[in-house]
Amino acid sequence: MRVPTALVLFLVLLLSATAQASNTIRVGVLKYGTLNWEMDVLEKLQLAKQYNLEVERIPLGSPQALLVALQGGSIDVILNDWLWVARQKEANRDFYFYPYSTAAGALVTHPQSNIHELADLRGKTIGIAGGNTNKNWVLYRAFLKQQANLDLARDVTVKFAAPPMLNALIAKGDLDAVINFWHYAAQLNAQGMPSLVTMPEVLNALNVEGQVPVLGWVFKQQWADKNSETINLFLSMSAQARQLMKHDDDIWRQIPTFSKKYSAQVQPFLMDGYRQGIPDTFVQSQKVQIDALFQLIKANDSQHALTGNLGGLPDDIFWRHTRVR
Repeated sequence: MRVPTALVLFLVLLLSATAQASNTIRVGVLKYGTLNWEMDVLEKLQLAKQYNLEVERIPLGSPQALLVALQGGSIDVILNDWLWVARQKEANRDFYFYPYSTAAGALVTHPQSNIHELADLRGKTIGIAGGNTNKNWVLYRAFLKQQANLDLARDVTVKFAAPPMLNALIAKGDLDAVINFWHYAAQLNAQGMPSLVTMPEVLNALNVEGQVPVLGWVFKQQWADKNSETINLFLSMSAQARQLMKHDDDIWRQIPTFSKKYSAQVQPFLMDGYRQGIPDTFVQSQKVQIDALFQLIKANDSQHALTGNLGGLPDDIFWRHTRVR
């Protein structure tokens, strides 16, 4: 039976388009987020070509916009935390999580506030990023109760604000200390404001040991199961880019969203914080650590705003099919 030439051409084009689409990854990024640093490295070194991938960077204006785009299918992967993935599972929306960074918030003090130990925080004014339903609030509150018998909700004046605003306020002297996300804390460190305590120290004191992944690549389970080779290639490529960033100082000078935005004074602090947050390849022990952290948050989340009705982390939210090099 002869197949019409036009039909053959149509099928070839269709198969070609399908193959091309399956090797395309649409990455959602915050317009001014640190993920742009890695995206710049991928583009500068043309790493996607080495992995036979097409990587499309899609900038969006807010974390909520990223979540909406991911759920709607207009992007394929974003950076988000495992707790969001777990809560989606509770609502019968299936996503995978694969560790990306262990970098987390720090408590930074103003040098003129006479804060030298945890007890000195009593009666001070502290700015906190993320609100009172954020993991930083829950974990630092539990830590300070344990270590200094100090209640963030009672013994200090708390001001919640966006991270850039907190940095501006403490720089003006309107705050005695801030609990801010790692890259904002690093910028304060560069200005001579020390970190009194970091999240790894908080977790170790609360019996969650080791480096615990905070952020990870998040993607739909249905999409990943159909495109496992593509996501594995992407994860390998991402790991290679971050290893280059971890060991090569020169590559940072080739990152426009980093080198053009931050001063020479700030850059070493950001580089150091970023590098410290790069985790090893995902292993089972990290899942155990994440589950221990979940249980810690649940025990101190009295209103269940963060953990909902989950008794523990669903095991199948972790992507394990990867062959990351």
